[in-house]
Amino acid sequence: MRGMKRVSYAELIILIMMLCLIARMVAPQFVEASPEEKVCELIDELEIMRAGLDLYRAEHGGRILPADSLAGFEAAMTTKVGRYGPYIKEVPTNPFNGLKTVRFDGKPAGAGTAGWRFDTESGLFQADNSGYSAL
Repeated sequence: MRGMKRVSYAELIILIMMLCLIARMVAPQFVEASPEEKVCELIDELEIMRAGLDLYRAEHGGRILPADSLAGFEAAMTTKVGRYGPYIKEVPTNPFNGLKTVRFDGKPAGAGTAGWRFDTESGLFQADNSGYSAL
């Protein structure tokens, strides 16, 4: 075959190694996170939300954030009003159930009907997925 260059074994091995390296870098984007990684992410999101809620309470004379709707809750947490806020960038997504909604009061945390549960009496913010609602 005229005009075709033969590929040496060394070139072939280098090409295969490069493809393996690229596949190793890209593959984690398509693989679901392990349960341990999800727990760590859930704990991080809870810490951020609870810190924001604690700061809100400190800046508002000990009052718990009024929560009558998700829109009102999110606006109070993400909007600067006067010299106070914002307390978070956005309501996070629960890594276990994929929801970023917040439900208020009602059934104990773990019902799985929302991403998060906020107790308007105690100010407790919890995950609403079963198994990790006690965090």
